[in-house]
Order: sequence, then structure tokens, then C-alpha cells
Amino acid sequence: MKTLKSETAFSHVELLIALAISGILFTGMFELYLSSASGSLIQNERVQMQADARAAMTLMAQDLRQLYGSATVSTTLTPNDTLSFLRLEDSGYSSGGNTAFTLNDTLKSWTTSSFAPSSAGTYSVQIVGGTGTGQTNPISGNTASQLSLSTGWGTLPDATSLYVITRSKTLTRTADNMLRSIPDGGRSAVLAANITSLSFSQLNASTISITEAARTRVPDPRTQRYVYYTLTQSVTKRN
Repeated sequence: MKTLKSETAFSHVELLIALAISGILFTGMFELYLSSASGSLIQNERVQMQADARAAMTLMAQDLRQLYGSATVSTTLTPNDTLSFLRLEDSGYSSGGNTAFTLNDTLKSWTTSSFAPSSAGTYSVQIVGGTGTGQTNPISGNTASQLSLSTGWGTLPDATSLYVITRSKTLTRTADNMLRSIPDGGRSAVLAANITSLSFSQLNASTISITEAARTRVPDPRTQRYVYYTLTQSVTKRN
């Protein structure tokens, strides 16, 4: 009996050729997928880095708009990478009736203990006009309309006394490439990571320029290089 061979059957050679072609196609598709995934990864890293850097710049600008007096530019890691300043928190006239360790302002309605020492730092009250001008005392606590002081007044303020409440802060880049805000007596806060450089310059008595450079957390998988981002902003104080 004669066996008929199917005309549609594949030979071993044809099958091997088909497998080879399929392998080439799948390899190309896989490489295309990896390239696309790598591109998406670095794009996400770039977007996140830029968002973090801009957010840090916004926070620094908000603080510096409340600058009281003059800031001090100094060097920690690289030239001019540290700024120390007083942030104005509130101001007003004493309403009188003060004691050696208190200052009253009946026009205020502060949140109780909002100026007490905390992770936000320590606060001070300074008399800048009227009776007692030039005196500065640390604040230990407060009620809705009275400040309690850690040390006593030398000259008791009265209803002519103009005061300001300030908090000392420092903006700097540390050795771990973190941009930090450090309040005097408080807890350091990280504003942004992967900051490769930070520079402050005082353009005039009321304007400070900030230049900040950031980089991606990981290098681009295709080039093995980091992506960098630099931004500069000039901030003018409101006071």
C-alpha cells in the first residue's frame, strides 16, 4: 500500500528557517520594548527631578520673601552654598500692661503655643521702635494675646513699643547632596534630594538670587549618564 505525503507539511529545513525568522522578529520586538521602557524610565526620572527641584525653589522663595533684615551668605561645601537669615513671623505694637517676662498685644488672636520652641525652631521677639528699642528675647510660649519670655526685659516695653517676632533659619546643601532647611533649635527638613550644587548671591539689600542644580536619581540606561537640571530665581523680600 502506498503512503501519500501531505503537500502542506513542512520539511525540517523549512521549520528551522521559520524558527530563525521568528527568533529574529521576537529579538527585535524585545529590544524595541527595552528601548521604550528605558526611555519611559528616564523620562519619569527627569519629570520627578524637575518637579522636586521646582518645589524646593518655591519653598526657599516663600521663606526669603519673609526675610527680616539682611541675610548672610557663607560656604559649607562649595562657595556661597549656605544662607542664614531671620524669617519674619509677625509684628505689631504692644498694648501695654507688660511684665518683666511678658509682652501683650490685645489686637492679636494667636494660636496658643504657636511660638513655643518646637521642631519648627525657636522664636524671638525684638523691640524695633518705641520704648525698649533694641531688646531681643527668646519666646517660651504664648496665649492668644500674650508672649511669654525666657529672659526678662531690661527696659519694660509699653504701648509705644513696636515689636517683631522672628525665627532664625539656614538653607544649605549637605554632603549627601540634600538641600536642607535648618531652623535654629529645630529639626532639619529635606527640601530636595540629588542637588549637585546650590549658590546664593545678594544682588542688593532686598534681593537674593538662588541657583540650584539637580540630577536624576539614576543614569539614563541608554547612555549611562545622569540628566541634569538647573534653575535660577531672584527673590525680593516683602518687608
